[in-house]
Amino acid sequence: MTGTAVVLVLIAALCHASWNLLVRKSPVPEITNWFMAFLGGVVVMPFAVYLLITKTPPSIGWVFIAGTIVLHIGYFFTLGRAYKHSDLSIVYPVARGLGLALIPVFGVLILKESVSTQAVLGIITIFLGVTVVGASSSEGLKMWLRPRSLLADRGVAFAVVTGLLIASYSVWDKQGVNYVEPLLYMFMVQLGGSLGILPFLRRSYTVSDFSTEFRTRWRIAIIGGILQFVSYGLVLTSFRLAPVSYVGPFRELAIVFGVLLAALVLNESVGKNRIAGAATIGIGAIVVALAP
Repeated sequence: MTGTAVVLVLIAALCHASWNLLVRKSPVPEITNWFMAFLGGVVVMPFAVYLLITKTPPSIGWVFIAGTIVLHIGYFFTLGRAYKHSDLSIVYPVARGLGLALIPVFGVLILKESVSTQAVLGIITIFLGVTVVGASSSEGLKMWLRPRSLLADRGVAFAVVTGLLIASYSVWDKQGVNYVEPLLYMFMVQLGGSLGILPFLRRSYTVSDFSTEFRTRWRIAIIGGILQFVSYGLVLTSFRLAPVSYVGPFRELAIVFGVLLAALVLNESVGKNRIAGAATIGIGAIVVALAP
């Protein structure tokens, strides 16, 4: 990775952990997450309109925009449900860690990128970290040997699906930014994804729930929306500078930030398993990112 890509992804990782913290602090995480995506898109709309006029995407670019919106609708839904049922220090490492482990695999199989032996060792390390963190929410490591029991933990189950979606949209978006300006692409993701997920949320929440959230937490929603935009916007920009098999893993250093914030800000009970698992994921991410 180039020095520029490293700096961009580090900033993105910190922003990502921060907006996840804000979502988890909310009494209604799904609505907070929705307002962040929607209001973040509204705030940056003038810049997006300018790019749309000056650098209009080709037809194939709109195909990638439509595809990533669908993937992100699924992502917003499963992430919100994961936080509804479990702690930040579990959901964040499992979702991001699993996505991280699968991105290089998808990169090799779909984009034909090459992954070195060192990177493979890093991926294995990450899987071990994900296992340790996920097991800390149930009966220990033996839970992972009984998939049916593991998926009975709804927070972990939704986090696993979120990880699969993360890997999918990362590889998809790596190709998409070849045709669409990264900031315009991110605007479409944020606004399109938030509008697409709204009908699903309306099944569980009333208009009163949304209005109450807006009245009491609109500032948090705007801040979180900007953090969302900056976070993934920088990652999309980095996709133009380095392979997704390396950018994806490196950005997951945010997992370490996420667990630290969970302990220091949310006062969540972060035991030895979660700390060890998050640290293992972080080490694996560094190994993959530095691999030739």
